[in-house]
Amino acid sequence: MKIPHVVTLQDGSHAPTKRINVAIVDDHAMVAEGLARMVSHESDFELAGVAGNIAQALTLIELQAPDVVLMDFGLPDGNGAEATATILQRWPDIKILMLSGSGGSDLLARAIEAGCAGFLDKSRPGSDVVAAIRAAAQGESVVRADELAGLLKKLRAVSNGEGLSVRELEVLRLLAAGRSTDAIARELFLSIHTVRNHVRNILMKLGAHSKLEAVAIAARDGVIGLDEIG
Repeated sequence: MKIPHVVTLQDGSHAPTKRINVAIVDDHAMVAEGLARMVSHESDFELAGVAGNIAQALTLIELQAPDVVLMDFGLPDGNGAEATATILQRWPDIKILMLSGSGGSDLLARAIEAGCAGFLDKSRPGSDVVAAIRAAAQGESVVRADELAGLLKKLRAVSNGEGLSVRELEVLRLLAAGRSTDAIARELFLSIHTVRNHVRNILMKLGAHSKLEAVAIAARDGVIGLDEIG
């Protein structure tokens, strides 16, 4: 069990606040070191460690139980999509952000189909990476609308959205607009537990591994419009 970081309040009482535990998987030493420094400088982050390949990543995750993993796509013993699928099969609650020096809808489609919470090009500034980590930790999807639009035809899963209830379609549209689970619960006057159940049903009915893939499949198959993706 991880012990939460404790912050002392002005009145002398103590309130536990859980820091976001972040693991880095990248075989490029300079990139990994830069990401590690960035993570270490954020007061609400905790660096779980750095791994240079998939085998090391599995060991690191087993020992440190990170909340978010920054995953390079190209690794010495496989690729990030394969690693993501393996990790999520064993630890389904972990959020994985795919990093790559080369974009492209093929790579993004593989990342999404593997269950990644988001995709970031390595050229993006550190502030974007920090924001993406926080968003992923809150269960939000991290991808630009133009990137998502470019990969719709490349997704393998086939679904026409049949079977989605009116409420599930409402939740799906809010997911597409970039709303978090908490925000959806507030907007629809539902409990967070109820929203999570709706999301689970949406993923199952669309044959998706993640919220991000569900939105992509729904947009590709006309369940929602591209203009609804925020």
